[in-house]
Amino acid sequence: MNLQEQISRMKSMMGVINESIDKILNPYYYLDDFYFMDGMDYYSEEQALEKIQKVIDYVLNIQYPIKVYRGINTINPDKNYEGASWTTDVRVAEGFGNKIYIGLIPSQDVIDIEQTIRTRVKNPYEYEIYVPNFDDINIIDVYNTK
Repeated sequence: MNLQEQISRMKSMMGVINESIDKILNPYYYLDDFYFMDGMDYYSEEQALEKIQKVIDYVLNIQYPIKVYRGINTINPDKNYEGASWTTDVRVAEGFGNKIYIGLIPSQDVIDIEQTIRTRVKNPYEYEIYVPNFDDINIIDVYNTK
């Protein structure tokens, strides 16, 4: 492959990346997720899009490192629950389990931006940040609540 072909291929790949970024930063992309929640159908589409845009803006402007919490139920574990969900609210983590991990997310590149936006749109009171790889979290403490 000559240099011109490589440049053309790279431009094509950048176009796909830009389209993907545009998609996940567009509030319309998450509209079905918003209305998935019970009780959200009384919001007009315009109101829903405003709420979704606020979530997108928040996720894009998180200051790192950020402290997060994860609750694991060790008393009655759910073996089907594979998780990468962390929360910025310790009370939410304690509601999910008795063993609480406290960690720091070092930078935005370890979170799944699309999934974080989606889960925050679907479950706004869980204050979730989605980190696919547990090892990307710097664990600073672990404690049991019960």
